Amino acid sequence: MLDPQLVLRLRHHFAACAQVVDPHRSHARGSLSRQARHPFRVRVKVCGFTRREDVDRACHLGVDALGFNFYPPSPRHVSHAKANELLLGVTPPVISIGLLVRPIQSSVEELVRKVPGLRCLQLHGLAAPPEWKVPRPWIAAFAPVGAADLLAIDEFIRASRHIPTPPISVLIDGHAPGLEGGTGKTAPWNLLEGYDPGLPWILAGGLTPDNISQALAILRPWAVDIASGVEDAPGIKSAAKMRELLQRMDQPPVD
Repeated sequence: MLDPQLVLRLRHHFAACAQVVDPHRSHARGSLSRQARHPFRVRVKVCGFTRREDVDRACHLGVDALGFNFYPPSPRHVSHAKANELLLGVTPPVISIGLLVRPIQSSVEELVRKVPGLRCLQLHGLAAPPEWKVPRPWIAAFAPVGAADLLAIDEFIRASRHIPTPPISVLIDGHAPGLEGGTGKTAPWNLLEGYDPGLPWILAGGLTPDNISQALAILRPWAVDIASGVEDAPGIKSAAKMRELLQRMDQPPVD
């Protein structure tokens, strides 16, 4: 059963999902420090971790959420066992999110059962809202191309109001034919100016330290999701790029 208080806190920001945060935990310090300095800033999720050292570095730098990809065709795919290794010691306020593509009820329940450290799910490729109970707060992910796709997302959200566990957020990714579960392609910023789906929304797709200030000058997402933009190779995160991205986000966007 979903914790209503957890859902409420996740709606406001990733870092507030825990009722009690231990400031002495090594993985909590970075996020607490950034949150104290910038309490109303755009949240940061880095997705596609495959190495323990990258998880540790991201937590220390102050990333709000870590994404783990369970879509087998992805070069960032991790097994359930590997994800459990990567999640050891990851404590609130850092949030761990599991990514699935075209999930069915059994695959979602299996993931949550085998990787209990996941506190949120990110579901791609859903044609309609799931009629079954999703066992974690979840993010609905889309890759729109045109205005008609945004209208379809609006309809998805409206329909979600009548299901047992509506999504807490919407993620907008870039579209690339044949690619799912994170494309690395830039989302259609021109379509997203003034975008308000009625839920907190996350901007993904082709974000890097070089374009993050421009993206935030044009758009006003609740959070951003970065994978390839802070990597040296698929699944291999760059500490320098993560640090640079966070530093640029802590500055006012360039108008």
